[in-house]
Amino acid sequence: MKSIVPLASFERCLKKLDPQAKIKLKGSLEKFNQFIVSGNPFKGLGFKKINHDKFEFRVDIHLRVVVKIEEDICYLVLVGNHDEIRKYLKQYR
Repeated sequence: MKSIVPLASFERCLKKLDPQAKIKLKGSLEKFNQFIVSGNPFKGLGFKKINHDKFEFRVDIHLRVVVKIEEDICYLVLVGNHDEIRKYLKQYR
């Protein structure tokens, strides 16, 4: 069974979000958890691979979450908009 672990970088990004975005993020994280347990992706989650070990899923039209998967652990790396995700990916290929 896979476990979900938030990294310090995710926690820092989380502090910067407004309360409305945090509510949306909570719902998306619940869907992501159900996806990890069941293996059935939710259509609105938009889970996709962005490089060899990193994936992303949607919170809303602007906000995304980067997940790094290693064996049975899913690390929540970053929550941010498209530009922040692109910047992160350039830095950590």
